[in-house]
Amino acid sequence: MPINRAVAVVDSGSYFTANNAATGVATAAAPTAYSDTAPFCVITNSTGSGTGSKSIYLDWIRFYETAAGTGGVGMLLKMQLDTTVATGGTLLVPKSTNSNDGSASVAVIRLLPTGIAASGAVRVIIGNKNVIPTQTTPLAVNTEVYLKFGGADAFQSFQTNGTAVTALFSQNAHAMPPVVIGPGSALSIQHNITTQSAASSWAFEFGWVEA
Repeated sequence: MPINRAVAVVDSGSYFTANNAATGVATAAAPTAYSDTAPFCVITNSTGSGTGSKSIYLDWIRFYETAAGTGGVGMLLKMQLDTTVATGGTLLVPKSTNSNDGSASVAVIRLLPTGIAASGAVRVIIGNKNVIPTQTTPLAVNTEVYLKFGGADAFQSFQTNGTAVTALFSQNAHAMPPVVIGPGSALSIQHNITTQSAASSWAFEFGWVEA
Protein backbone atom coordinates (compact mmCIF):
# COMPACT_ATOMS: atom_id res chain seq x y z
CA MET A 1 0.00 0.00 0.00
CA PRO A 2 1.23 3.58 -0.57
CA ILE A 3 2.98 5.26 2.35
CA ASN A 4 2.95 9.04 2.53
CA ARG A 5 5.88 11.13 3.66
CA ALA A 6 4.46 11.71 7.15
CA VAL A 7 4.28 7.97 7.83
CA ALA A 8 7.85 7.53 6.61
CA VAL A 9 9.06 10.26 8.98
CA VAL A 10 7.26 8.67 11.93
CA ASP A 11 8.61 5.23 11.03
CA SER A 12 12.16 6.58 11.13
CA GLY A 13 11.68 7.75 14.72
CA SER A 14 12.12 11.38 13.72
CA TYR A 15 8.68 12.73 14.68
CA PHE A 16 8.03 14.01 18.21
CA THR A 17 5.24 15.64 20.18
CA ALA A 18 5.11 17.28 23.59
CA ASN A 19 2.29 18.56 25.76
CA ASN A 20 1.52 19.44 29.36
CA ALA A 21 -1.41 17.02 29.67
CA ALA A 22 -4.07 19.76 29.47
CA THR A 23 -2.66 21.41 32.58
CA GLY A 24 -2.93 25.17 32.31
CA VAL A 25 0.10 27.38 32.93
CA ALA A 26 -0.57 30.92 34.11
CA THR A 27 0.63 33.99 32.26
CA ALA A 28 1.79 37.16 33.91
CA ALA A 29 -1.07 39.34 35.14
CA ALA A 30 -0.86 41.83 32.30
CA PRO A 31 1.14 40.59 29.28
CA THR A 32 -0.03 43.54 27.20
CA ALA A 33 3.28 44.07 25.39
CA TYR A 34 5.86 41.71 23.91
CA SER A 35 8.63 40.74 26.32
CA ASP A 36 11.99 39.12 25.51
CA THR A 37 12.35 38.14 29.17
CA ALA A 38 8.88 36.62 29.66
CA PRO A 39 7.87 34.78 26.47
CA PHE A 40 4.90 32.47 25.96
CA CYS A 41 7.20 29.54 25.21
CA VAL A 42 10.72 28.78 24.01
CA ILE A 43 11.82 25.78 21.91
CA THR A 44 15.58 25.18 22.14
CA ASN A 45 17.71 22.81 20.08
CA SER A 46 20.08 21.29 22.64
CA THR A 47 22.57 19.83 20.16
CA GLY A 48 25.86 21.46 19.29
CA SER A 49 27.25 21.85 15.80
CA GLY A 50 29.24 19.06 14.18
CA THR A 51 28.82 15.32 13.82
CA GLY A 52 25.50 14.02 15.11
CA SER A 53 23.84 17.41 15.29
CA LYS A 54 20.20 17.73 14.29
CA SER A 55 17.79 20.47 13.30
CA ILE A 56 14.21 20.89 14.52
CA TYR A 57 11.56 21.37 11.83
CA LEU A 58 8.36 22.69 13.37
CA ASP A 59 5.14 21.09 12.14
CA TRP A 60 2.44 22.57 14.39
CA ILE A 61 1.76 24.22 17.74
CA ARG A 62 -1.60 24.25 19.49
CA PHE A 63 -2.56 26.09 22.68
CA TYR A 64 -5.88 26.71 24.40
CA GLU A 65 -7.14 28.58 27.43
CA THR A 66 -7.88 26.48 30.52
CA ALA A 67 -8.71 29.32 32.92
CA ALA A 68 -9.96 32.72 31.88
CA GLY A 69 -8.12 35.85 32.88
CA THR A 70 -9.53 39.30 33.47
CA GLY A 71 -10.09 41.73 30.63
CA GLY A 72 -8.14 39.95 27.87
CA VAL A 73 -10.00 40.24 24.56
CA GLY A 74 -7.45 39.21 21.92
CA MET A 75 -3.97 37.77 21.36
CA LEU A 76 -0.97 38.74 19.25
CA LEU A 77 2.23 36.70 18.76
CA LYS A 78 5.81 37.56 17.85
CA MET A 79 8.45 34.95 16.98
CA GLN A 80 12.22 35.23 16.93
CA LEU A 81 15.17 32.90 16.45
CA ASP A 82 18.11 33.41 18.78
CA THR A 83 20.96 31.66 20.61
CA THR A 84 19.91 32.49 24.15
CA VAL A 85 19.05 29.82 26.72
CA ALA A 86 15.79 29.91 28.69
CA THR A 87 15.45 28.72 32.28
CA GLY A 88 12.52 28.25 34.63
CA GLY A 89 8.95 27.89 33.51
CA THR A 90 7.31 24.51 32.84
CA LEU A 91 9.59 22.00 31.12
CA LEU A 92 7.90 19.55 28.73
CA VAL A 93 9.05 16.00 27.97
CA PRO A 94 9.13 15.20 24.22
CA LYS A 95 7.93 11.78 23.08
CA SER A 96 8.43 9.89 19.83
CA THR A 97 5.10 9.09 18.17
CA ASN A 98 6.52 5.73 17.02
CA SER A 99 5.86 3.13 19.73
CA ASN A 100 8.65 1.00 18.25
CA ASP A 101 11.20 3.74 18.74
CA GLY A 102 12.62 5.23 21.93
CA SER A 103 14.90 7.85 20.45
CA ALA A 104 15.59 10.87 22.63
CA SER A 105 14.63 14.29 21.34
CA VAL A 106 17.04 17.22 21.06
CA ALA A 107 14.22 19.72 21.79
CA VAL A 108 13.96 21.51 25.13
CA ILE A 109 10.56 23.19 25.43
CA ARG A 110 9.71 25.57 28.26
CA LEU A 111 6.34 27.22 28.82
CA LEU A 112 6.29 30.73 30.31
CA PRO A 113 10.05 30.61 31.04
CA THR A 114 12.21 33.18 32.79
CA GLY A 115 15.88 34.08 32.75
CA ILE A 116 16.00 34.84 29.04
CA ALA A 117 16.77 37.97 27.04
CA ALA A 118 17.40 38.60 23.36
CA SER A 119 21.01 38.51 22.21
CA GLY A 120 22.70 40.51 19.50
CA ALA A 121 22.08 37.59 17.13
CA VAL A 122 18.29 37.71 17.43
CA ARG A 123 16.34 37.28 14.19
CA VAL A 124 12.67 38.33 14.24
CA ILE A 125 10.79 36.07 11.83
CA ILE A 126 7.21 37.05 12.75
CA GLY A 127 6.91 40.65 13.87
CA ASN A 128 3.25 40.77 14.82
CA LYS A 129 0.60 38.12 14.18
CA ASN A 130 -3.00 38.59 15.29
CA VAL A 131 -3.90 35.01 16.26
CA ILE A 132 -7.10 35.77 18.21
CA PRO A 133 -9.01 38.73 16.77
CA THR A 134 -10.42 41.17 19.31
CA GLN A 135 -13.55 39.76 20.95
CA THR A 136 -16.44 41.73 22.42
CA THR A 137 -16.06 39.88 25.75
CA PRO A 138 -12.96 38.51 27.55
CA LEU A 139 -11.46 35.33 26.11
CA ALA A 140 -13.38 32.31 27.33
CA VAL A 141 -12.15 28.90 28.46
CA ASN A 142 -11.44 26.62 25.45
CA THR A 143 -10.42 29.51 23.22
CA GLU A 144 -7.88 27.79 20.97
CA VAL A 145 -5.10 28.64 18.52
CA TYR A 146 -3.56 26.19 16.04
CA LEU A 147 -0.41 27.15 14.12
CA LYS A 148 0.69 25.12 11.08
CA PHE A 149 4.25 25.72 9.95
CA GLY A 150 5.04 25.68 6.22
CA GLY A 151 4.84 22.82 3.78
CA ALA A 152 2.61 22.14 0.80
CA ASP A 153 -0.32 21.43 3.11
CA ALA A 154 -0.28 24.90 4.71
CA PHE A 155 -3.76 26.43 4.81
CA GLN A 156 -5.34 29.82 5.06
CA SER A 157 -6.32 31.25 8.42
CA PHE A 158 -9.82 30.65 9.71
CA GLN A 159 -11.87 31.28 12.82
CA THR A 160 -14.93 29.50 14.18
CA ASN A 161 -16.98 30.26 17.26
CA GLY A 162 -18.74 27.90 19.64
CA THR A 163 -21.02 28.43 22.59
CA ALA A 164 -19.33 27.61 25.87
CA VAL A 165 -21.18 27.26 29.17
CA THR A 166 -21.06 30.91 30.11
CA ALA A 167 -19.28 32.70 27.29
CA LEU A 168 -18.25 32.42 23.66
CA PHE A 169 -15.03 30.63 22.77
CA SER A 170 -13.25 30.69 19.42
CA GLN A 171 -11.05 28.31 17.47
CA ASN A 172 -8.40 29.98 15.33
CA ALA A 173 -6.01 28.37 12.83
CA HIS A 174 -3.15 30.11 11.04
CA ALA A 175 -0.64 29.18 8.34
CA MET A 176 2.90 30.10 9.38
CA PRO A 177 6.18 30.10 7.42
CA PRO A 178 8.52 27.09 7.60
CA VAL A 179 10.78 27.34 10.65
CA VAL A 180 14.03 25.45 11.26
CA ILE A 181 15.69 25.61 14.67
CA GLY A 182 19.35 24.75 14.14
CA PRO A 183 21.82 23.29 16.66
CA GLY A 184 22.28 25.61 19.62
CA SER A 185 19.45 27.91 18.53
CA ALA A 186 16.01 28.60 19.99
CA LEU A 187 12.63 29.87 18.86
CA SER A 188 11.09 32.32 21.32
CA ILE A 189 7.36 32.96 20.97
CA GLN A 190 6.20 36.10 22.70
CA HIS A 191 2.59 36.97 23.47
CA ASN A 192 0.46 40.05 23.91
CA ILE A 193 -2.99 39.48 25.41
CA THR A 194 -4.86 42.68 24.72
CA THR A 195 -6.07 44.56 27.84
CA GLN A 196 -5.63 41.56 30.19
CA SER A 197 -5.24 42.65 33.82
CA ALA A 198 -5.20 39.32 35.72
CA ALA A 199 -3.61 36.03 34.66
CA SER A 200 -5.13 33.55 32.24
CA SER A 201 -3.89 29.93 31.96
CA TRP A 202 -3.05 27.99 28.81
CA ALA A 203 -2.27 24.39 27.86
CA PHE A 204 0.10 23.60 24.98
CA GLU A 205 0.88 20.89 22.44
CA PHE A 206 3.71 20.72 19.89
CA GLY A 207 4.62 18.55 16.91
CA TRP A 208 7.94 18.56 15.02
CA VAL A 209 10.50 16.58 13.01
CA GLU A 210 14.19 16.16 13.88
CA ALA A 211 16.78 15.40 11.24
